[in-house]
Amino acid sequence: MSNHGRSKGFTLIELLVVIAIIAILAAILFPVFARARENARRTSCMSNLKQIALGMMQYTQDYDEKYMPQWEDRDSSGGYNPSGADSGDQGWAMLSQPYLKSTQIFQCPSESHSAAGAGLYGGGSYNDYWFNILVSRQSMAAIDSPTMTVLTGDGGSGSAAAGMTGCGSSGTTNPCTSADTDKLAVITSAQSGDSADRHLDGTNFAFVDGHVKWLKANANGTNTSVRSGATAPGTHPSFKIAPPSL
Repeated sequence: MSNHGRSKGFTLIELLVVIAIIAILAAILFPVFARARENARRTSCMSNLKQIALGMMQYTQDYDEKYMPQWEDRDSSGGYNPSGADSGDQGWAMLSQPYLKSTQIFQCPSESHSAAGAGLYGGGSYNDYWFNILVSRQSMAAIDSPTMTVLTGDGGSGSAAAGMTGCGSSGTTNPCTSADTDKLAVITSAQSGDSADRHLDGTNFAFVDGHVKWLKANANGTNTSVRSGATAPGTHPSFKIAPPSL
């Protein structure tokens, strides 16, 4: 009897070759897919920062062209103590709410900490961004380089009052001194280590003029394009983009 009609199965060697090819393709494509997903999250984060910056700029129009404080000490305790009520302290992210009308906007899609369990409105994990403290309560007219002055950016997962100066070892609330002049800003956070390189080894920044930009970070938590809070003596202290090399 003829066996021509019988189908022939794969040999073990053929199966191993197919599996090896699939594994090689997966090793090549998975990082590409992961990068594409992170690019989408970075774009979403930039959209958040753009809206936050516009909300903060709207605030200045209602308050004599002055930026909001890092927080309002409504209970006169001398420290940030949110209670979820108007009588409690209000962080800058909460003061922006009348213009933004969204709490989710303060959650970066690439931040690993969840807003769930944040507890108190305005408390821990409420906010994945920070405010340049040196801009706090400043008049818009006092900032002579709005296109080069950072307003807010990626950083940890903290309260509605999360702030940063870029000066000192932690970059959080260390005061800026003349010794910090022309040093790179420290874009890191005590709350989380993913500030300087959250998105593809870089950070999203929103600037005082409202534009948003991604800048590549250094391994030590600094950014080659961003200077510390202190500038040349006698000028307004702010984060500053370094001038282009000639």
